[in-house]
Amino acid sequence: MKEPLSEEVLMHIASQLSKPEGADGLITAERMAHTNHNMTLAAIEALALTEGDTVLEIGPGNGSHVSQLMSKALGLRYYGADISDTMVAEAANINKELLDTGKVSFEITEADKLNFSDSFFDKIFTVNTLYFWEEPILYAQEVLRVLKPGGIFCMAIATEEFMKQLPFTKYRFKLYDAAAAENLLVGAGFSMLNISAQKDLTSSHTGELVNRDIIVITATKH
Repeated sequence: MKEPLSEEVLMHIASQLSKPEGADGLITAERMAHTNHNMTLAAIEALALTEGDTVLEIGPGNGSHVSQLMSKALGLRYYGADISDTMVAEAANINKELLDTGKVSFEITEADKLNFSDSFFDKIFTVNTLYFWEEPILYAQEVLRVLKPGGIFCMAIATEEFMKQLPFTKYRFKLYDAAAAENLLVGAGFSMLNISAQKDLTSSHTGELVNRDIIVITATKH
C-alpha cells in the first residue's frame, strides 16, 4: 500500500499545477498535456473555428496541442497567454516551426489582466485554469473585454465533485460546479450558449485510467 503524500508535497503539486516553473514545471506540463488532451480537444471543437479566426488560449501550458488547433481552419492566428515564463519558453520551443510562420505566438500575461486591446479575439478558450483565477469576476470581465461581439468563449473544467476527491486541491484551488461557473460568466456580462456535462476517460501519469466528470461551457458577447 502506498504511503500518503505529505502535506508539503501536496502543496508543491498544487503550486506547480497553478503555475508550472523550473524543471518540475516542465514535468508537470508534460503530465497536464497528457491528462488534459481530450478536454483541450473538446474545448477547441466547441469553438467552431472558421477561416481567419484570431484565437486566444489562456494557460496553454507547453502548447503541444497547438498544431492540432491550427489544422482546424485556414488562416488562423493563435495567441497563447500564460503567467509562467517556463511555460512560454517551452511552448515556444515545442512550436518553433509555427512561431516562425508568424501565425502563432506565446507571451507572458499578468494574473489579473490580458494585454490585448478591446474586442481583439474571435474565439477564446481555456482548460483547467478557472480554479486559479484570483479575482474570478474581474478576470472573466477581462476575457469579455478582449472578445469581439458575437465571438465565442469556451471554458473546460472538471467538476467540483470530481476535483474534491484529489488530495492536492485543498491548496490553491477554487472548485466549481456547472451552476457556479455559469453564474460567474453571467455575472461578468457573458451570454450563455451551451453547458455540456461530459465524461473524460483519461489516464494519470502512472498509467491508471481515470473517468472524470467535466464541464464544457460556451458563452458569447453581445
